[in-house]
Amino acid sequence: MITNWFDDDPIFNRHYPLDPPYRAYFDYEWGIPTHNDAQIFEMLSLSGFSAGLNWHSVLNKRTAFRQAFYQWSLPRIAEMTPADVERLCQNPAIIRNPRKIQAVIHNANLTLELCAAYGSFDHYLWQQLDDQQLILEIAHYRDLPRQTETGNRLAKTLRAAGFQFTGPVTLNAWLVTTGFITARPDSAGLRPTTKKKLSRT
Repeated sequence: MITNWFDDDPIFNRHYPLDPPYRAYFDYEWGIPTHNDAQIFEMLSLSGFSAGLNWHSVLNKRTAFRQAFYQWSLPRIAEMTPADVERLCQNPAIIRNPRKIQAVIHNANLTLELCAAYGSFDHYLWQQLDDQQLILEIAHYRDLPRQTETGNRLAKTLRAAGFQFTGPVTLNAWLVTTGFITARPDSAGLRPTTKKKLSRT
């Protein structure tokens, strides 16, 4: 359980005590590096769906998104067809935005290409970031930047590769979520005090 967090994070303070999935997300995921391609891609996709929306509302639909996108199996997502897009647009349990649904399928195909070239999506991303985790030393949630040089650089790289719904703000939020960038204030054991080269395996 988190014992130290930003005292000015209104959504966290509202939902963490009473919402088990939200609590588990912050206890075990937010800002902690993961090397699981499916989880990294899941968070990239959910970040795209959250554009213009509340992140808590997206997390509430996480189970439904997992069911809709085959537990985030990249090969299965890449095989989805326009008929699947139409079917998902009729699913009230998820966010029924056809452009965002199509972007997930499109991005899955690009991710598989990167996996073939680099061994994994995780390896590719850490290579793009020079194997450096960006540490944001901030005291308040309001100080968490919407953009960073690290995130903006990767956003430009992914957009050049053809990825969709990966603008700078979305990319920075995703990198924080998946621990490529971290600002966790609750445990020094989960984040080094300085930039650190991390294992990609």
